[in-house]
Amino acid sequence: ARGNKIVYTNHGSLDGVSQTAFAAWGDVPVCSICRWRDDASVCSDARNLGWGEFRNSVADYQCLLGGNRADFNTAATVHEVPEFYCLDPEVWRPDLEVPERFILAPLPAGAVRLYHGVGDRASRTDDEGVNIKCSHIYRPLIEKLRGSGHDLALIEPTDVPNRDVRYLQVQADIFLDMLTYGFVGAMAREAMMLGKPLVAYLRREWMESMRREIPDYADELPIVQATPDTIESVLRDLIAHPDRRKEIGERSREFAVKWHS
Repeated sequence: ARGNKIVYTNHGSLDGVSQTAFAAWGDVPVCSICRWRDDASVCSDARNLGWGEFRNSVADYQCLLGGNRADFNTAATVHEVPEFYCLDPEVWRPDLEVPERFILAPLPAGAVRLYHGVGDRASRTDDEGVNIKCSHIYRPLIEKLRGSGHDLALIEPTDVPNRDVRYLQVQADIFLDMLTYGFVGAMAREAMMLGKPLVAYLRREWMESMRREIPDYADELPIVQATPDTIESVLRDLIAHPDRRKEIGERSREFAVKWHS
């Protein structure tokens, strides 16, 4: 009413996109493992589309990252803007000094620390341990790898403030993120800014959508691609090659400083 410009920042599968449309992405939709798929107070076609219609009616410019272009996210006002989703590179840096109370116990030579964080774990995980972060895939796999002789330590922090969790993250060797969603979120940006290799699934359609507006970002993204079918071989390879982890981590830091600082 005052003529001011309104900028809106989009985040998540339900922001302006119906559950039906989002569930159409891929052969095995991530909605099938989402804790809130049957909770209409959180996610439903009517709720998501109602918000999208209002949102688009008032916003002059909308920031998105991840290429989820369906329903109200196809509006001309919606743009891929990685720079908005940012971190302070001095706060999140590879040479972070860890306070004594956060220092983890030393590991034997050759051991590897894996980081798998789930924000709001309790509310996002069902009674069977299933969540969109794919904890139900990672935990059995890690036990299998341990059984075959790999010395692995798993970091799974819960209810640790963001300002503190970075001290645990910086001690990890490999970050494990979503294997069915199609893109990544805040934890991935934290991992890259800390110079760590990150494993996740990148949906081809979304990458193509991003490439049309931010081609360099899509081409330079250093995330290690994996699916539920390939994660074991991908993880075995990273565990076996510390030099490759180091190289990916260095590229990840450079990428994060360029696009997310």
